[in-house]
Amino acid sequence: MSLVKNIKNLVLSTGTFAIVSLMAFFISPSCRQHRHKVVEEIDVAHDTLISSENADTLCEIIETPRVAVLSDDPEDLLDFMRTSENWESYRNGILPQMIEKSPEYVKKLLNNVYSGFIAVDKSRMKVMLFDKYGNLQKSYGMACAKNYGTKHEKGDSRTPEGFFSVEGIYDSTEWLFTDDNGVTSKKKGQFGPRFIRLRIPGTSQIGIHGTCAPWSIGARTSHGCIRITNENILELVELVEIGMPVIVIPGRKDMEQNVKEGYDIPWIPTSANAKEPKTKQEITPEPEAEPDTLTVNDTLPEQVYDSIIELEKDTANNEVVY
Repeated sequence: MSLVKNIKNLVLSTGTFAIVSLMAFFISPSCRQHRHKVVEEIDVAHDTLISSENADTLCEIIETPRVAVLSDDPEDLLDFMRTSENWESYRNGILPQMIEKSPEYVKKLLNNVYSGFIAVDKSRMKVMLFDKYGNLQKSYGMACAKNYGTKHEKGDSRTPEGFFSVEGIYDSTEWLFTDDNGVTSKKKGQFGPRFIRLRIPGTSQIGIHGTCAPWSIGARTSHGCIRITNENILELVELVEIGMPVIVIPGRKDMEQNVKEGYDIPWIPTSANAKEPKTKQEITPEPEAEPDTLTVNDTLPEQVYDSIIELEKDTANNEVVY
Protein backbone atom coordinates (compact mmCIF):
# COMPACT_ATOMS: atom_id res chain seq x y z
CA MET A 1 0.00 0.00 0.00
CA SER A 2 2.85 2.36 0.85
CA LEU A 3 4.31 1.87 -2.67
CA VAL A 4 1.00 2.80 -4.30
CA LYS A 5 0.68 5.83 -2.01
CA ASN A 6 4.19 7.00 -2.89
CA ILE A 7 3.54 6.66 -6.62
CA LYS A 8 0.28 8.60 -6.23
CA ASN A 9 2.07 11.41 -4.40
CA LEU A 10 4.77 11.44 -7.05
CA VAL A 11 2.24 11.78 -9.86
CA LEU A 12 0.37 14.57 -8.08
CA SER A 13 3.56 16.48 -7.36
CA THR A 14 5.30 16.16 -10.72
CA GLY A 15 2.34 15.90 -13.07
CA THR A 16 2.64 14.68 -16.63
CA PHE A 17 6.41 14.23 -16.52
CA ALA A 18 6.14 11.54 -13.86
CA ILE A 19 3.45 9.67 -15.78
CA VAL A 20 5.55 9.65 -18.94
CA SER A 21 8.63 8.54 -17.00
CA LEU A 22 6.79 5.66 -15.35
CA MET A 23 5.36 4.52 -18.68
CA ALA A 24 8.83 4.62 -20.26
CA PHE A 25 10.28 2.60 -17.38
CA PHE A 26 7.83 -0.27 -17.79
CA ILE A 27 7.61 -0.21 -21.60
CA SER A 28 11.26 0.29 -22.60
CA PRO A 29 12.41 -3.37 -22.17
CA SER A 30 9.70 -4.61 -24.52
CA CYS A 31 10.54 -1.84 -26.98
CA ARG A 32 14.17 -2.85 -27.01
CA GLN A 33 13.19 -6.47 -27.52
CA HIS A 34 10.86 -5.51 -30.35
CA ARG A 35 13.59 -3.43 -32.03
CA HIS A 36 15.94 -6.41 -32.24
CA LYS A 37 13.14 -8.57 -33.60
CA VAL A 38 12.36 -6.05 -36.36
CA VAL A 39 16.04 -5.80 -37.34
CA GLU A 40 16.26 -9.57 -37.66
CA GLU A 41 13.10 -9.74 -39.76
CA ILE A 42 14.36 -7.01 -42.12
CA ASP A 43 17.72 -8.74 -42.54
CA VAL A 44 16.09 -12.06 -43.38
CA ALA A 45 13.60 -10.49 -45.77
CA HIS A 46 16.29 -9.47 -48.29
CA ASP A 47 16.28 -12.85 -50.04
CA THR A 48 14.04 -15.72 -51.07
CA LEU A 49 16.81 -18.27 -51.39
CA ILE A 50 15.73 -20.19 -48.33
CA SER A 51 12.47 -20.82 -46.51
CA SER A 52 12.84 -20.54 -42.77
CA GLU A 53 9.22 -20.66 -41.65
CA ASN A 54 9.74 -23.88 -39.72
CA ALA A 55 13.40 -23.40 -38.81
CA ASP A 56 14.41 -22.77 -35.21
CA THR A 57 16.96 -20.03 -34.69
CA LEU A 58 19.88 -21.39 -32.69
CA CYS A 59 21.50 -18.03 -31.96
CA GLU A 60 20.16 -14.49 -32.01
CA ILE A 61 21.95 -11.62 -33.73
CA ILE A 62 23.98 -9.54 -31.31
CA GLU A 63 25.65 -6.17 -31.69
CA THR A 64 29.42 -6.19 -32.19
CA PRO A 65 31.15 -4.74 -29.11
CA ARG A 66 33.23 -1.60 -29.62
CA VAL A 67 36.98 -2.05 -29.60
CA ALA A 68 40.05 0.16 -29.82
CA VAL A 69 41.04 1.43 -33.26
CA LEU A 70 44.65 0.83 -34.31
CA SER A 71 46.78 2.57 -36.90
CA ASP A 72 46.55 1.53 -40.57
CA ASP A 73 50.33 1.73 -40.90
CA PRO A 74 51.86 -1.74 -41.46
CA GLU A 75 54.84 -0.95 -39.20
CA ASP A 76 52.53 0.12 -36.37
CA LEU A 77 50.50 -3.06 -36.74
CA LEU A 78 53.62 -5.21 -36.63
CA ASP A 79 54.96 -3.29 -33.62
CA PHE A 80 51.66 -3.83 -31.85
CA MET A 81 52.07 -7.60 -32.25
CA ARG A 82 55.76 -7.60 -31.33
CA THR A 83 55.20 -5.65 -28.11
CA SER A 84 52.18 -7.73 -27.17
CA GLU A 85 52.43 -10.40 -24.50
CA ASN A 86 50.97 -12.70 -27.19
CA TRP A 87 53.78 -12.14 -29.72
CA GLU A 88 54.72 -15.82 -29.86
CA SER A 89 51.16 -16.70 -30.83
CA TYR A 90 51.05 -13.92 -33.43
CA ARG A 91 54.48 -14.90 -34.80
CA ASN A 92 53.36 -18.49 -35.37
CA GLY A 93 50.16 -17.38 -37.10
CA ILE A 94 49.36 -15.78 -40.47
CA LEU A 95 48.71 -12.18 -39.38
CA PRO A 96 52.32 -10.95 -39.86
CA GLN A 97 52.30 -12.36 -43.42
CA MET A 98 48.92 -10.70 -44.11
CA ILE A 99 50.14 -7.16 -43.38
CA GLU A 100 51.77 -6.69 -46.78
CA LYS A 101 48.61 -7.70 -48.66
CA SER A 102 45.96 -6.04 -46.50
CA PRO A 103 46.83 -3.94 -43.43
CA GLU A 104 43.13 -3.06 -43.23
CA TYR A 105 42.21 -6.71 -42.64
CA VAL A 106 45.00 -7.10 -40.08
CA LYS A 107 43.81 -4.05 -38.15
CA LYS A 108 40.31 -5.50 -37.94
CA LEU A 109 41.64 -8.87 -36.81
CA LEU A 110 43.83 -7.28 -34.13
CA ASN A 111 40.65 -5.58 -32.89
CA ASN A 112 38.80 -8.90 -32.99
CA VAL A 113 37.04 -9.55 -29.67
CA TYR A 114 35.98 -13.08 -30.61
CA SER A 115 37.86 -16.34 -30.14
CA GLY A 116 38.95 -16.48 -33.77
CA PHE A 117 38.01 -15.88 -37.40
CA ILE A 118 37.04 -17.86 -40.50
CA ALA A 119 38.84 -17.71 -43.85
CA VAL A 120 37.10 -18.97 -47.00
CA ASP A 121 39.91 -19.45 -49.52
CA LYS A 122 38.70 -19.90 -53.10
CA SER A 123 42.20 -20.64 -54.40
CA ARG A 124 42.58 -23.59 -52.02
CA MET A 125 38.84 -24.44 -51.91
CA LYS A 126 38.91 -24.59 -48.13
CA VAL A 127 37.00 -23.16 -45.18
CA MET A 128 39.47 -22.58 -42.34
CA LEU A 129 38.96 -21.64 -38.71
CA PHE A 130 41.82 -19.70 -37.07
CA ASP A 131 42.24 -18.60 -33.49
CA LYS A 132 42.36 -14.83 -32.90
CA TYR A 133 46.16 -14.85 -33.32
CA GLY A 134 45.96 -16.41 -36.80
CA ASN A 135 46.81 -20.02 -35.94
CA LEU A 136 44.94 -22.70 -37.88
CA GLN A 137 42.47 -24.74 -35.82
CA LYS A 138 40.27 -26.49 -38.40
CA SER A 139 40.27 -26.90 -42.19
CA TYR A 140 37.44 -28.22 -44.37
CA GLY A 141 37.08 -28.82 -48.10
CA MET A 142 34.37 -26.69 -49.67
CA ALA A 143 32.34 -25.91 -52.77
CA CYS A 144 31.49 -22.35 -53.79
CA ALA A 145 29.83 -20.43 -56.63
CA LYS A 146 30.25 -21.65 -60.20
CA ASN A 147 30.96 -18.17 -61.60
CA TYR A 148 34.21 -16.31 -60.91
CA GLY A 149 34.64 -12.91 -59.28
CA THR A 150 32.89 -11.25 -56.37
CA LYS A 151 29.11 -11.02 -56.18
CA HIS A 152 27.41 -7.92 -57.61
CA GLU A 153 23.75 -8.77 -57.89
CA LYS A 154 21.16 -11.39 -57.13
CA GLY A 155 21.25 -14.35 -59.49
CA ASP A 156 24.83 -13.87 -60.72
CA SER A 157 25.94 -17.20 -59.15
CA ARG A 158 28.98 -15.69 -57.43
CA THR A 159 30.32 -15.95 -53.91
CA PRO A 160 30.93 -12.51 -52.33
CA GLU A 161 34.55 -11.71 -51.48
CA GLY A 162 35.85 -9.44 -48.73
CA PHE A 163 35.67 -8.98 -44.96
CA PHE A 164 32.35 -10.00 -43.42
CA SER A 165 31.04 -11.51 -40.16
CA VAL A 166 28.76 -14.25 -38.85
CA GLU A 167 25.21 -12.92 -38.59
CA GLY A 168 23.39 -15.96 -37.28
CA ILE A 169 23.39 -19.75 -36.97
CA TYR A 170 20.25 -21.66 -37.94
CA ASP A 171 18.80 -25.13 -38.05
CA SER A 172 18.30 -25.55 -41.81
CA THR A 173 17.10 -29.16 -41.79
CA GLU A 174 13.65 -28.27 -43.13
CA TRP A 175 14.66 -25.44 -45.44
CA LEU A 176 13.71 -25.56 -49.13
CA PHE A 177 15.68 -24.11 -52.02
CA THR A 178 14.09 -21.47 -54.29
CA ASP A 179 15.88 -20.76 -57.58
CA ASP A 180 16.28 -17.40 -59.33
CA ASN A 181 13.04 -17.97 -61.23
CA GLY A 182 11.05 -18.36 -58.02
CA VAL A 183 10.64 -22.13 -58.31
CA THR A 184 10.88 -23.87 -54.93
CA SER A 185 12.18 -27.41 -54.70
CA LYS A 186 10.22 -29.87 -52.57
CA LYS A 187 13.39 -31.70 -51.57
CA LYS A 188 14.54 -30.97 -48.03
CA GLY A 189 18.11 -31.19 -46.83
CA GLN A 190 19.79 -29.25 -49.63
CA PHE A 191 21.25 -26.85 -47.05
CA GLY A 192 22.28 -29.62 -44.70
CA PRO A 193 21.54 -29.53 -40.97
CA ARG A 194 22.96 -26.06 -40.19
CA PHE A 195 23.32 -22.70 -41.93
CA ILE A 196 25.81 -20.01 -40.86
CA ARG A 197 24.43 -16.81 -42.34
CA LEU A 198 27.02 -14.17 -43.24
CA ARG A 199 26.41 -10.47 -42.68
CA ILE A 200 27.03 -9.05 -46.17
CA PRO A 201 25.85 -5.62 -47.37
CA GLY A 202 22.97 -5.92 -49.82
CA THR A 203 22.12 -9.58 -49.31
CA SER A 204 21.16 -12.02 -46.57
CA GLN A 205 21.13 -15.16 -48.71
CA ILE A 206 24.80 -16.12 -48.48
CA GLY A 207 26.13 -18.50 -45.87
CA ILE A 208 28.23 -21.53 -45.01
CA HIS A 209 26.09 -24.65 -44.84
CA GLY A 210 25.96 -28.40 -45.25
CA THR A 211 24.85 -30.21 -48.40
CA CYS A 212 22.94 -33.19 -49.71
CA ALA A 213 25.60 -33.51 -52.44
CA PRO A 214 28.89 -34.27 -50.64
CA TRP A 215 30.49 -35.21 -54.00
CA SER A 216 30.30 -31.52 -54.99
CA ILE A 217 32.91 -30.53 -52.39
CA GLY A 218 35.92 -29.10 -54.21
CA ALA A 219 33.86 -27.83 -57.15
CA ARG A 220 32.73 -24.44 -58.36
CA THR A 221 29.08 -25.40 -58.47
CA SER A 222 26.84 -23.43 -56.08
CA HIS A 223 24.64 -20.37 -56.63
CA GLY A 224 26.78 -18.35 -54.23
CA CYS A 225 26.83 -20.10 -50.86
CA ILE A 226 29.75 -22.02 -49.40
CA ARG A 227 29.16 -25.75 -48.89
CA ILE A 228 30.97 -28.11 -46.58
CA THR A 229 29.96 -31.64 -45.59
CA ASN A 230 27.18 -32.15 -43.05
CA GLU A 231 29.63 -33.67 -40.60
CA ASN A 232 31.89 -30.64 -40.89
CA ILE A 233 29.13 -28.04 -40.54
CA LEU A 234 27.93 -29.70 -37.33
CA GLU A 235 31.44 -29.41 -35.95
CA LEU A 236 31.98 -25.84 -37.17
CA VAL A 237 28.79 -24.42 -35.62
CA GLU A 238 30.03 -25.55 -32.21
CA LEU A 239 33.18 -23.43 -32.68
CA VAL A 240 31.94 -20.19 -34.27
CA GLU A 241 30.40 -17.18 -32.53
CA ILE A 242 27.84 -14.65 -33.70
CA GLY A 243 29.84 -11.63 -34.88
CA MET A 244 33.02 -13.61 -35.63
CA PRO A 245 34.92 -12.24 -38.67
CA VAL A 246 34.71 -14.14 -41.96
CA ILE A 247 37.14 -13.34 -44.80
CA VAL A 248 36.34 -14.62 -48.30
CA ILE A 249 39.53 -14.68 -50.40
CA PRO A 250 39.52 -14.69 -54.22
CA GLY A 251 41.27 -17.35 -56.29
CA ARG A 252 43.31 -16.67 -59.42
CA LYS A 253 40.39 -16.58 -61.87
CA ASP A 254 38.31 -14.57 -59.40
CA MET A 255 41.10 -11.99 -59.25
CA GLU A 256 41.27 -11.82 -63.04
CA GLN A 257 37.51 -11.30 -63.27
CA ASN A 258 37.59 -8.61 -60.58
CA VAL A 259 40.34 -6.71 -62.42
CA LYS A 260 38.28 -6.76 -65.63
CA GLU A 261 35.31 -5.31 -63.76
CA GLY A 262 37.31 -2.72 -61.81
CA TYR A 263 37.19 -4.33 -58.36
CA ASP A 264 40.17 -4.73 -56.06
CA ILE A 265 39.52 -7.52 -53.54
CA PRO A 266 42.62 -8.34 -51.48
CA TRP A 267 44.23 -11.76 -51.65
CA ILE A 268 45.71 -12.80 -48.32
CA PRO A 269 47.81 -15.87 -47.40
CA THR A 270 46.15 -18.60 -45.35
CA SER A 271 49.40 -20.38 -44.55
CA ALA A 272 52.93 -19.25 -43.67
CA ASN A 273 54.42 -20.21 -47.05
CA ALA A 274 51.50 -19.34 -49.33
CA LYS A 275 52.26 -17.40 -52.52
CA GLU A 276 49.81 -15.12 -54.26
CA PRO A 277 48.37 -16.70 -57.43
CA LYS A 278 49.70 -15.20 -60.64
CA THR A 279 46.99 -13.74 -62.83
CA LYS A 280 47.09 -13.56 -66.63
CA GLN A 281 47.83 -9.85 -66.40
CA GLU A 282 51.05 -10.69 -64.53
CA ILE A 283 52.16 -13.60 -66.72
CA THR A 284 54.19 -13.02 -69.88
CA PRO A 285 51.98 -14.16 -72.79
CA GLU A 286 53.12 -17.20 -74.73
CA PRO A 287 54.10 -16.76 -78.41
CA GLU A 288 51.21 -17.05 -80.84
CA ALA A 289 50.76 -20.45 -82.49
CA GLU A 290 52.08 -21.00 -86.00
CA PRO A 291 49.47 -20.61 -88.77
CA ASP A 292 49.39 -24.36 -89.45
CA THR A 293 48.74 -25.24 -85.78
CA LEU A 294 45.47 -27.11 -85.40
CA THR A 295 43.06 -25.44 -82.99
CA VAL A 296 40.30 -27.62 -81.53
CA ASN A 297 37.26 -25.77 -80.19
CA ASP A 298 35.58 -27.01 -77.02
CA THR A 299 32.06 -27.99 -78.03
CA LEU A 300 30.83 -29.54 -74.80
CA PRO A 301 27.18 -28.64 -74.10
CA GLU A 302 26.67 -25.93 -71.47
CA GLN A 303 25.21 -28.26 -68.84
CA VAL A 304 28.40 -30.34 -68.89
CA TYR A 305 30.52 -27.36 -67.90
CA ASP A 306 28.73 -27.09 -64.58
CA SER A 307 29.67 -30.63 -63.65
CA ILE A 308 33.37 -30.26 -64.44
CA ILE A 309 35.61 -29.76 -61.43
CA GLU A 310 38.45 -27.43 -62.25
CA LEU A 311 41.68 -28.30 -60.50
CA GLU A 312 43.69 -25.46 -59.01
CA LYS A 313 47.16 -25.67 -57.56
CA ASP A 314 47.20 -25.30 -53.80
CA THR A 315 49.36 -22.21 -53.41
CA ALA A 316 50.39 -23.27 -49.94
CA ASN A 317 51.72 -26.79 -50.43
CA ASN A 318 51.53 -27.45 -54.19
CA GLU A 319 48.87 -30.10 -53.72
CA VAL A 320 46.13 -30.47 -56.28
CA VAL A 321 42.76 -29.98 -54.57
CA TYR A 322 39.34 -31.05 -55.76
